[in-house]
Amino acid sequence: MQFAGFTLRNNLIVAPMAGVTDRPFRQLCKKMGAGLAVSEMVTSNSLLYGSEKTQRRANHEGEVEPISVQIAGADPAMMAEAARHNAERGAQIIDINMGCPAKKVCNVMAGSALMQDEPLVARILEAVVSAVPDTPVTLKFRTGWNRANKNAPTIARIAEESGIRAIAIHGRTRADQYMGDAEYDTIAHVKSRVKIPVIANGDITTPQKAKHVLDYTGADGVMIGRAAQGRPWIFR
Repeated sequence: MQFAGFTLRNNLIVAPMAGVTDRPFRQLCKKMGAGLAVSEMVTSNSLLYGSEKTQRRANHEGEVEPISVQIAGADPAMMAEAARHNAERGAQIIDINMGCPAKKVCNVMAGSALMQDEPLVARILEAVVSAVPDTPVTLKFRTGWNRANKNAPTIARIAEESGIRAIAIHGRTRADQYMGDAEYDTIAHVKSRVKIPVIANGDITTPQKAKHVLDYTGADGVMIGRAAQGRPWIFR
């Protein structure tokens, strides 16, 4: 699969999960067949760059390329600096988190909370892309803030116009958290409206489900999250 300037062995991608997708887990998933594994979320707060947790998450020694690092925050300038900081330390792809539904993230207007402010989304994406012109930038987000406000198609258009190289969409809104079933109609709609690669995410637990989602949405690949926890053999 061609993804953000890299040739992946397949279109199966490990979703970034805090506390789960550390370096050993990413290495194991890639060994078991995953085409790409995205790092745990790294803060954009420069005051935390020296923390043990942030340094551990930014350690990519021995990792199979390409190395994709996810950053999170709500300030365009800080996100741009975080992108530069990680690119200088080995990140080959910068992924932006606009999908995390956790309260502690959304309460500071980061993660999926950003989907409420489309102009801010545009400023963040443009700032990050401009900050690392030689490093491809990708974006992960949800179908919307809540079921009455599914603005994923608009966010996808903003992303494409901002220079984002690929997008991953979780088939739930922020309000849904991880409850209920993921829906794929919104992902299919987004895929029909943009030219950049679209990765489908949500409730992909078996090879059969992966095929169904790819066929139904027309997505270029699938991103596997909770189903991979403790079960990297799923990529076989």
